[in-house]
Amino acid sequence: MTSFGLRRTMTGIKVKRRPLRRLNGVWSGPPDTPGPSTTPAKVSATSQTHKFHRTRLSPPVVTPSPVSSPVQESSIIPTMQDKQMHPLDNPSVESYFIPGAKVFDRYFDCPLAYKQKSPEKIKVFARHLVPVDKVNDIKTMPFFLYLQGGPGFEVGLPSSATSGWIKEAFAMGFQVLLLDQRGTGLSSPISTESLAMLGLDTDQAKAGYLTFFRADSIVRDCETIREQLTADRAPDCESRFTLLGQSFGGFCITTYLSLFPTSIQHAYITGGVPPLVNSPDVVYRALYPRILAKNKLYYKKFPHDIERVRKIHAYLSQNQVRLPNGGTLSPRRFLQLGILFGVSGGYDTLHENIVFACADLDSLSRLSYRTLNRIQELQGWDTNVIYAVLHEAIYCQGEKSNWSAERVLNEPQFASAFEWRLDQLNPGQPVYFTGETIYPFMFDDYSELAPLKKIANLLAENTWGKLYSRKTLKTLTTPVAGVTYYDDMFVDRELSVQTAGNINGFKQWITNEYAHK
Repeated sequence: MTSFGLRRTMTGIKVKRRPLRRLNGVWSGPPDTPGPSTTPAKVSATSQTHKFHRTRLSPPVVTPSPVSSPVQESSIIPTMQDKQMHPLDNPSVESYFIPGAKVFDRYFDCPLAYKQKSPEKIKVFARHLVPVDKVNDIKTMPFFLYLQGGPGFEVGLPSSATSGWIKEAFAMGFQVLLLDQRGTGLSSPISTESLAMLGLDTDQAKAGYLTFFRADSIVRDCETIREQLTADRAPDCESRFTLLGQSFGGFCITTYLSLFPTSIQHAYITGGVPPLVNSPDVVYRALYPRILAKNKLYYKKFPHDIERVRKIHAYLSQNQVRLPNGGTLSPRRFLQLGILFGVSGGYDTLHENIVFACADLDSLSRLSYRTLNRIQELQGWDTNVIYAVLHEAIYCQGEKSNWSAERVLNEPQFASAFEWRLDQLNPGQPVYFTGETIYPFMFDDYSELAPLKKIANLLAENTWGKLYSRKTLKTLTTPVAGVTYYDDMFVDRELSVQTAGNINGFKQWITNEYAHK
């Protein structure tokens, strides 16, 4: 569900290909989400569960209590002893205008650990967009909440509300919330620096703190915000949220539907129907063949890059190369540029960088600052560390991740194809790139991840709680629709189809006209 200097956007990115097929149901999502709102849809499916072994990480200040069975919850707002000002009446909230909307920058105090009812709070930020001609109606208009992809990425300030899905949401009578999920953007952001400022003395304590930054906590923040913003509404005014989630945002929506189904009016998912699995092993066994296929398509389009990539790979294997921010451009880090295969125009972007890198080696016998800086900018794990430290945890229910992507890569069916060691490559063998996969070496090579190495190892050994309730999803009455990208390298299509079949009434559209972003 990626980003990397490519940050997740609020709409899908088009890839012009021939239309695929449509299946049962009708796409009913807001226009201008990835896929036309009038396009007929597709699919039915079954699902699977998987079991693996377990261990538990003891958190620091408060002990996380994994949701053993994410049942419906009706209210999570702590009882307030004193009557407080309605957040929509707060005159101190900063506001300004963009074309088509008045924007309010709102902060909410949310519990760090909901299940423990911890007194510790964190700040959660949301941009609140209201049509310029309906500002006086903010206490009666329904809310449309956008959940960003990731995990670990914030929502940027839109330059305008007069186009795209925000325009359509306004036309449908909504006001819009753009949430920076906890740990991102302006919502108590997680970084090496911020963790150092928390007063947590040990890596164990810091790892425990980070256990409260998964989807189950994110959606409880959403519910806290919903209850505050819709407090005291008249019975004839809609108080439920309508949701739009891109990629990881769709994972969050599915958790929201599991925990608070009656709080949601409609839900739309773009490229993020999550696999209802217990371990990421299942996910990576499905995704590595897709990544391999993308590599073969790349070399078919740019056959001369087979030799170019081998040349760059050999240089990096024989020399220690530092990036501008102090990180290391190792052979494996270089091969992570394959994440570009999953986005629109990614093949061309990678090819351009390969050509420049080879030109550097031919003319300078080293990689130039320009090339090194460009590669660094294409890899966003330094700036959004949650994307690395909690990535595999988004697939865990009652299990630990135990560096799943690394373990699965070393299984016999993948090890030889993704061989990266120079002395193990056959003459002329293409060197294949990896994708949206997290590996232990990253906590040596990325400058901002290196201080988190012990924390990441602790989190990889943590046993995580449940995120989804199959029982609740199977009995939903909330209308849910979603688009799945046929060749998606980040969210496996077949696993998404299985999940859609386990959500009552889910309307799914499968297309190859669009890429994941």
